[in-house]
Amino acid sequence: MGAIDEPEPRTEEMSGYLIKRAQAALHVCLEEIVFPHGLGIAQFVVLSLLAETPGLANADLARRAFVTPQSMNEVLKQLESTGLVERRRNPANARILNAYLTRTGTRKWSAVSGQVRELEARLLSGLTSDERQTLNRALLTIIDNVTRS
Repeated sequence: MGAIDEPEPRTEEMSGYLIKRAQAALHVCLEEIVFPHGLGIAQFVVLSLLAETPGLANADLARRAFVTPQSMNEVLKQLESTGLVERRRNPANARILNAYLTRTGTRKWSAVSGQVRELEARLLSGLTSDERQTLNRALLTIIDNVTRS
């Protein structure tokens, strides 16, 4: 609740509502980019994570992509079946499979990631570098506040 003198904010002015509205708009834009390449958003996220950090295991990918390990396993199976990702046994623990982009996966990721970077630039256009850093810090604080136990 606000201070006694302050009226309650309208829904359209609430930060949570605005974050969700921005997320929904971004989701639509991302779908428009990745779908023509035969990918879903979760699949693109996995390709991006593996491009940055090859050899991630299912649990690490799931955590970084904000999905359950079971859902990530399905995403990885889809990517394997289309030849974009391969999984290899972890030499230290044979029960763990590490995921890697194939050459085809790397080419697909490269083709899509440029368009996603353009979307990111459009998303942040009109903000100075300092404003972008402030936005990122604020979003990280919000994420921490919401996910903290």
